[in-house]
Amino acid sequence: MARIFTDRKTKFMPFRRTKPGIGAENRTTIGNNQLQNRRSVQLGTNLFSSGTLVHFSDPTSPVQLNVFTYDENMFTEGKYKKVDDIPQQSSTSSTNVTWIDVDGVHYTDVITQLADRYDIHSLVQTDIKTTEQRTKLDVLDDALFLVCKVIFRDMAVTGETIIEQMSFYLKDNILITFQERPKDLFDSIKNRIRQGKGRIRRSKVDYLFYSLVDVIVDHYMDILDTMGSKVESIDNQLMKTLKRDTLESIYDMKRDMLYLRSVISPLKEIIIKLQKEEETSIMQESTTIYLKDLFDHVVQVNDSIDTYREMLASFIDFYMMLNSNAMNEVVKTLTIISTIFIPLTFISGVYGMNFENMPELTYHYGYYIVLSVMAALALFMLACFKHKHWF
Repeated sequence: MARIFTDRKTKFMPFRRTKPGIGAENRTTIGNNQLQNRRSVQLGTNLFSSGTLVHFSDPTSPVQLNVFTYDENMFTEGKYKKVDDIPQQSSTSSTNVTWIDVDGVHYTDVITQLADRYDIHSLVQTDIKTTEQRTKLDVLDDALFLVCKVIFRDMAVTGETIIEQMSFYLKDNILITFQERPKDLFDSIKNRIRQGKGRIRRSKVDYLFYSLVDVIVDHYMDILDTMGSKVESIDNQLMKTLKRDTLESIYDMKRDMLYLRSVISPLKEIIIKLQKEEETSIMQESTTIYLKDLFDHVVQVNDSIDTYREMLASFIDFYMMLNSNAMNEVVKTLTIISTIFIPLTFISGVYGMNFENMPELTYHYGYYIVLSVMAALALFMLACFKHKHWF
């Protein structure tokens, strides 16, 4: 399900999520189709200009099938509402590459029909329908199945940061992608197919698969750049003021970093696995060099996450130190005041006794002399404290 960064006032704590499930309690029937309920999930605070993460999706929106069929010399594009409307020849050509981009995974009938046509295993179907899957790669007998998270800024509509699940099913010359809702994230790839730019039309389906994953990783880097700016702003804020909101922001960002790490870090092992010919025969040797470059980007993203996590941990220690210093200053001030009043209280106590034989009590200027002595004593003690740099 999609997630979007919202403000902390919505009580959306970092990556605190309702328990995922695909059982009957998490589904509702609309017509003859089973729709997964969309659950609100709370993540982070003020990570981006608008705040934190929330899951959302419209289960009533129709599913759209975008079909691209191409080779080096030709290209066709079609949009369909039903699987039966997709021409059979789009999937049977031995030379053409076919990309079926499915926008929406809430109508299980569509997924089932695609599975029947392209022989998708029932367990893979379940993973496609379950939008709380971890990032993973399944190597099947004649196909590859990848599940990952797409993180991007929805600049066209809300300007907020959204996390969605995306699934890839790669088989022969066919690539089927399953997205939770329509988005323009891969428009650059589609335009390259339409215009015949680059090597995508001259390459096989594995290069298309690489290109789509590369776009996803590029958006990871963009999001982390934004989060890095937020980390720097927290650093500057710590040096200026000491507020509880700052500590909350640090903890929220730290939880967000942990979630992002759990989402992104498995890609390292996945890309290594894709480069092993004995495990993934679908991937061509010509694509290996591009996978190495993709691996470098994933390593860079993971290193950035680890760096930001260490910085946030140091911010927490620094905040605690500043808070302790502030408390020490308060205690020191109260101690100085108490120390000054100890001798003054003693003098007041002595002359507050009700003895009859106290000559000072009958002296005309005795009251003023005692006040002067008390004031001089207080000033003397303050001067001593100042000399010792106690305040």
